[in-house]
Amino acid sequence: MPTLAAATAGGLCRVRDVSPAGSGRVAEPRLGRAFRGHRGAVTAVAWHPNEQQVVSSSVDGCVFVWHFKLQLRPYRFVGHAGEVHDVALSPDGWTIASASADKTVRLWNNAAQGVSKVLSAHTATVRSVTFSRDGATLLTASDDKIVKMWAAATQKFQGSFVGHTHWVYSATFSSHADLVASAGEDKTVRVWDVEKRSAIISFIDFEAAVHQVRFNAEGSRVVACGGDGRLKLWDLRSRRLQQHYEAHAGAAFSADFHPAGGYLASVGEDHALKVWDLRVGRLLFQASSRDQTPLGCAFSPSGRSIATGGRDSLVFIWDCQGGAGAAVASAASSFITPAAASAPAAVGRGGAARSRPQSAPCTASRRAPGSSGTAGAAGSGARRADRAPSVEVPELAGEIRAGPLRAPPSDSPVLASAMAAGPSPGALLWPKAVARATSPLATGVADRQAQVDAHASGVLTGPSAAAAAAAAVALPAPLVQTLQSMQSHMELVSRTVQLLEQRLAMTEQQVTDIRRELLLSAPTPSHLANPAEQHTQ
Repeated sequence: MPTLAAATAGGLCRVRDVSPAGSGRVAEPRLGRAFRGHRGAVTAVAWHPNEQQVVSSSVDGCVFVWHFKLQLRPYRFVGHAGEVHDVALSPDGWTIASASADKTVRLWNNAAQGVSKVLSAHTATVRSVTFSRDGATLLTASDDKIVKMWAAATQKFQGSFVGHTHWVYSATFSSHADLVASAGEDKTVRVWDVEKRSAIISFIDFEAAVHQVRFNAEGSRVVACGGDGRLKLWDLRSRRLQQHYEAHAGAAFSADFHPAGGYLASVGEDHALKVWDLRVGRLLFQASSRDQTPLGCAFSPSGRSIATGGRDSLVFIWDCQGGAGAAVASAASSFITPAAASAPAAVGRGGAARSRPQSAPCTASRRAPGSSGTAGAAGSGARRADRAPSVEVPELAGEIRAGPLRAPPSDSPVLASAMAAGPSPGALLWPKAVARATSPLATGVADRQAQVDAHASGVLTGPSAAAAAAAAVALPAPLVQTLQSMQSHMELVSRTVQLLEQRLAMTEQQVTDIRRELLLSAPTPSHLANPAEQHTQ
């Protein structure tokens, strides 16, 4: 972490962190945006280097390019004749590579025209595609059990890595492109020497198919996730298993290193996006959804955001740079929960985990060769998706508490004198109006929570359970503060009006008394004092 040390006149030394925001820290993920347009499950996501675009692939056979500028519509690339399993962006952001079940890899120009070149790469479904850091080489993996390298500019074959005994689901370059890691259905993770085209390390620690493998930014560690829900991290220098996490309940589909290397994001069949702190070996944050199973995740190049895509056909952008507090995104039916501490399993000598629970069956979205989903329309080209706008997801941040609204402060002289006159009608009616406005929300959430608890425990709950749940219902802090402020203003205005009315009534009485006194004390005119005498004269 970059630091700056400075000496002061008092003999003190001050040390400050001068690292850029987001370079090495991850905050609790907040759901910021959602993109809708795919007609099938989203299989993979990738970031543009300038973080102004996100690219996604889907089983609907299409590739979408999503823009963060609201005035720009997304690009829709159509051309594959089968499901698209993976997508990658070149380091300069001008070329998009997509791997499909039609046994081809397409290289698209990142423009509205969507011109593409077809690479007949394998003899079976292509599962994975990635660029080297310099963008000169393309790496593909397939169900034909082979990993191949291609020249990105000329699409010429450069070599292959042969050794897997089953389908290869994932392959990736190290940062210096001198190593390649691959994994697949044969439950192994293999590290290859690019120059010699031979395997130098083979890890056989998984008990289920391995869905994805990734290098860290330095190229010294490899992480893999599998169908048993586990994450395993190896140190290539010692060639040993370094960390082991029982990460997900069900299959773990995707994992990605933070650019700074200290964190790891993963998604799995338990509908959860999890962020792990690799420095202390524990679960840091967890973002869950009831309605979607994420299949792919990727940190942005700066590490400030995470992109996920899943079976609900949506692409979510999670902000990892926000402040403290949970974010509630009702439009996406998502909620964020703080993660409980989860230490990695102890690793014994030789890299083997000391305790291994029974592995869950592999239920990932991997399919046998020959099976196909919704095929994309024939012919290449890009279509602007007129009905695929980006969806802004509202946020309600802050601590959430339930309870009565607090009374306004009484240190104001005007309010203090007004309170002496007694409660006003507005002060009495306002809490009732607030209660009526919030009671449907509390009742609905309480009833739903009671039903969930009853279903989980097998015991039916009555109105008392619903009332208890309603007492624990949380309102967003901004809403509570707004209601409190409105109540304070309403009471202040009402009591001020009462005070003015009292003063006005007092003034009118004083005016009447003054007039009466003036009339009584005024001298009587001489021509009115003795009217009889004047008449006689």
